[in-house]
Amino acid sequence: MRFSRTLPFVALLSILIPTLAFGYGSRVATQDAEATARGNAFAATADDPAAIYYNPAGLMQLDGFNIEGGLYGISIDEGYKPLHGQDGAHDSTAHEPFQSVPQLFMSYHPKSEPYSFGFGIYSPFGLKTEWPDDASFRQAGLYGSLEFIAFNPVFALQITRSLSVGVGFSVNYENAQLREGLSPEPGDSFSFKGDGISMGANAGILWQPTERQSIGISYHSPVCGDLTGHTQEGLNGSERGASEAANAKIAAGKQALQAGIAEINQLPYPQSIKSALIAKANAQYQAELQAAGVPASGAFPTDFPTLGAKGDLRFPQYLVLGYSFRPTPDWNIETDIDWTDWDSVNTLSLHQSNGKSIQVPFDWTHSFLYEIGATRKIGPWKISAGYIYSENSVPSATFNPIIPDSARNIFSVGVGRTFGATSIDLAYELSLGVDRTISNDSVADGRYSFLSNAVSISIGYHY
Repeated sequence: MRFSRTLPFVALLSILIPTLAFGYGSRVATQDAEATARGNAFAATADDPAAIYYNPAGLMQLDGFNIEGGLYGISIDEGYKPLHGQDGAHDSTAHEPFQSVPQLFMSYHPKSEPYSFGFGIYSPFGLKTEWPDDASFRQAGLYGSLEFIAFNPVFALQITRSLSVGVGFSVNYENAQLREGLSPEPGDSFSFKGDGISMGANAGILWQPTERQSIGISYHSPVCGDLTGHTQEGLNGSERGASEAANAKIAAGKQALQAGIAEINQLPYPQSIKSALIAKANAQYQAELQAAGVPASGAFPTDFPTLGAKGDLRFPQYLVLGYSFRPTPDWNIETDIDWTDWDSVNTLSLHQSNGKSIQVPFDWTHSFLYEIGATRKIGPWKISAGYIYSENSVPSATFNPIIPDSARNIFSVGVGRTFGATSIDLAYELSLGVDRTISNDSVADGRYSFLSNAVSISIGYHY
């Protein structure tokens, strides 16, 4: 009744607790083509319906009914190279050819009234990253996608000739899908899918002390969404085959034990002696099961049930301060500082219906976006350019390939034109990530690179 240990990962499988490691998704700070072309330096300008997002107080600059629809499309290339001497690791790439983020903004300012209304539908957060299944770091993360749609009514009020304020709330829909490997070998996985509803708020102030200057402040509250969904585990072919082979040996050992007990019962000994022999045989059998790493259930799993699961997904508050200077009526130069409170995103809690809970620490740090942009009007045309420096938010200790965050330099250009009551804006954005080296003695160790190309289009109409 001796058990071999079969393949090493079969014993490991019995004690493996899957961990979920991922990022909450990137902020999508680009919600309007003109603002995108200006490096998102727009909080102190906010003179189109997208002010609902950038600074709701800016709606007081618009008259009548205005509507704007837009689309932000981005292509992302991420790369991984192992560190020198890293055994078994190899280069990997994650290429997302096109991810689209739509927006819709509407505003209404009754003539001669000191207030305005607005309503926006947009995605302030979003993510999709998929690495190949044979990535060296597959146990840290393979796939992550996040959809976040905000439905945001706002109200703006003119306080004085130079000062306006705006407030709003949002009802948000979130959908998250995440997957990671259970072992270094491709084919197995642990995944979570869930969605939920959350609430948030936003506010803004726009002060124009002179005709040529304006100061804008925009704030979005933190959001905590409860996701309801399920988890699923799956083995690859070799793991399943090894589990089945190990279970066959367990079954054979159990049959041998039962046969031995039957033989003991046939012996011409007193019952007390036979009971002692049976107890000894059972103890030896259980010791061999434990030595072989057999789970408490008595068999290695070959399939896993889908389990209901809930997770709490937190999104940070962010605050933008902007200053706009117009040296002439045809020039607008603005610089903004954008702060995101990633410090509040500390731990992901995932609770499965079998009673297990998974706690994943993030310990991210707050970060800033430094934005500058300029627009030049030439008749019905507008030409814009901008630059953003984005700080890294994810420390090396909690780095994960699903969001290989790094400091980034972002360059943008754009053009716009009005055709009577219609306006069209186009923008291009190039984001260059600073290559990042991770060396934590973990499966995620390596060098990571990031490059993205994005285009944005907005079409507006004034009634």
